[in-house]
Amino acid sequence: MRRILLTAVMCSLFAMPLLAQRAFLDHITAEAGAGFSFPAGGVANRTNTGFMFMASGGPRFNRHFTLSLDFSLHYLGLEDSFVVPETGAEISPGSELRVWTLTVNPGYEFIKQERFSAYATGGFGLYNRRLLITTPGLVPAAVCDDFWNVCVTNQPDLSASGHGNLYKGGYNVGGGVTFGARTKFFVEARYHHMLVTNPTTNLIPLTFGVRW
Repeated sequence: MRRILLTAVMCSLFAMPLLAQRAFLDHITAEAGAGFSFPAGGVANRTNTGFMFMASGGPRFNRHFTLSLDFSLHYLGLEDSFVVPETGAEISPGSELRVWTLTVNPGYEFIKQERFSAYATGGFGLYNRRLLITTPGLVPAAVCDDFWNVCVTNQPDLSASGHGNLYKGGYNVGGGVTFGARTKFFVEARYHHMLVTNPTTNLIPLTFGVRW
């Protein structure tokens, strides 16, 4: 009888941390993913479709409502930028537009089943837009691009002046669907708008990833 009681106590002691861990995991949410980033607004005229990745995490208040801190990073190739007026040559092949975002996003799962859910999300936070400029050779003089409001020169060293690195507020809205039980695969689309007008910077990422 004592052995049975001792075994029961030992099993309870081992089970308690597992139950506490499960209860803790039921009250947090996290996800990570990657995908494609489609330019919209003003930047659509001078950038190509790029790639992105994102990660987020935060508390889960109940079965439907979450609050997360979201980080996303986007890279899009530049096109038709920094053209030498005398020759018409583009000096920036391989250059990119990089945008990162850090936002606080509430989310709501309006359809929640055992292996399928659909959710909506949106939030506001800090956005950074930066031109990553490369040149294959010497820049004959300062070459400026009025669209980006940036000038490039390599005399004496490659440098850029103007608004090539901006920090502004911004917001995003979107939604997605998940498949699976505890570890879920998700597909999500969002609309990002950075509060800047030179040029307007909007992105529409399509993300594939894993959610817990």
